[in-house]
Amino acid sequence: MKPFLSDCCMIVSLLALLLFVGNARADSNTAPLAASVQALGHLNGQALSCGHKEVAARIKEIMITRVPKTRELGAAFEQATTDSFLGQGKTGCPGSAPLRVEVEVLAMKFAPAVHVIADGEVPDVGINPRYLLQASNGRTLMDGDFPRHFQLIAFGYTFCPDICPTTLQEMTEVLKQLGEQAERIQPLFISVDPERDTLPQLGSYVAFFDPRILGATGSPALVKRAAENFKVRYEKVSEPGADPKNYAVDHSAGMYLLAPGGQFIAKYAYATPVAELVERIQAELRLRPPPVDNVPAAR
Repeated sequence: MKPFLSDCCMIVSLLALLLFVGNARADSNTAPLAASVQALGHLNGQALSCGHKEVAARIKEIMITRVPKTRELGAAFEQATTDSFLGQGKTGCPGSAPLRVEVEVLAMKFAPAVHVIADGEVPDVGINPRYLLQASNGRTLMDGDFPRHFQLIAFGYTFCPDICPTTLQEMTEVLKQLGEQAERIQPLFISVDPERDTLPQLGSYVAFFDPRILGATGSPALVKRAAENFKVRYEKVSEPGADPKNYAVDHSAGMYLLAPGGQFIAKYAYATPVAELVERIQAELRLRPPPVDNVPAAR
């Protein structure tokens, strides 16, 4: 059921009050952020009108913790929210997953709230690239399911505020720059938040970046085993007094490359330049040429 307009106005007004108490003067340095704040307000109006409470809560968090506290930005956000809420009835409601991705892409325009565990370079020794999970398309997924394809793997979760959207954007750009060579790559995104990341939600999330990316997760025990095998650390983090479902997950970042058949090749540190990733992956592709017959589709 859609919230009443009066509830929308009350929420926005309370948010504006939280943002601007004790800061009445305008800050001219926030002018370049106005367009992003308006876009965030537009998404907020959609979320409120369509009943996506978790998305609206995330937007509220971004506004309070990251956006400079000026009257101009607050007014822009409030107006955009109201206009979007009133106009939402003229169009169909977007799904919560793509809406949340749009929110996180916008969030990267503001000061980041990074939730990442810095591991540095993971040595070759000790990595056991084995996993038994469920793919976002519903089928059981194992590391050995790709005997002719390299696997490019990232760990994260769909509610991730900064690291995961950035990583998936980089993964998408790698595939784009590889061109036809990308046919030899199966990209994977493994969620370490099985409590909230349902398979349909995970599928919608990765498809927003590139339909070739396959999402995967599983029971908490199976996810834990996969993370331990890859030396990925993750930890649920909640603010005191917050809703138990409104938590972040600090986690190791970066991407892993497996050879056809599942052999571990390398881990690429988070924020490695795309050009360097492409160059290093191409070197591995040259070392392991494909069979003479055509490489079949990974899925």
